[in-house]
Amino acid sequence: MLCQTQFGLITSLGIIARFTIYNATLVAVMQVGVIVAGVLASGLWHKFATSSGMAMPTPAGLLYSYGMVGFLIPFAWLTLALLLRRSSAVSDDVKGLSFGFGILVLIALALFVIYADVSPVFRIMWRMGGGDDA
Repeated sequence: MLCQTQFGLITSLGIIARFTIYNATLVAVMQVGVIVAGVLASGLWHKFATSSGMAMPTPAGLLYSYGMVGFLIPFAWLTLALLLRRSSAVSDDVKGLSFGFGILVLIALALFVIYADVSPVFRIMWRMGGGDDA
C-alpha cells in the first residue's frame, strides 16, 4: 500500500517518512557518527603506517588530516534543511527533497569512509611466511 505523505515522500506499508526536526536531527547525528568512525579508523591506519615505515594511502591520509573539516557537512546540511523547512515560500516537494538530500549525503559519507579506511588493506603486501620473498 503506497501513500503520499505531507512533504511529497512516498512510503510503503503505512510507514510515515516525514521531514520533521527530530528526523533531520537524527540524520545529522548519523552523519557525524560516520565521520567520527572514519576519522578514528584512519587514525588506526596512520598508527599502522608510521610504525611499519609505510606511506599512508591518499584517501585515508585525507580523512586523517582533514576529517575535522567534515563536521561542517552535517552542520551545513541541517542548517539549510531547517531554513527551507521553516520558509513558507518553498514548496513541500523541495522540503522533501532537502531531507532526501541529507540521506543521500549520509550514504555518500558512509561510502567514502568505507573506501578510505578499507582500501589500504588491498594495497599492503601481506607476507604469510614472514620470509624474505621480495
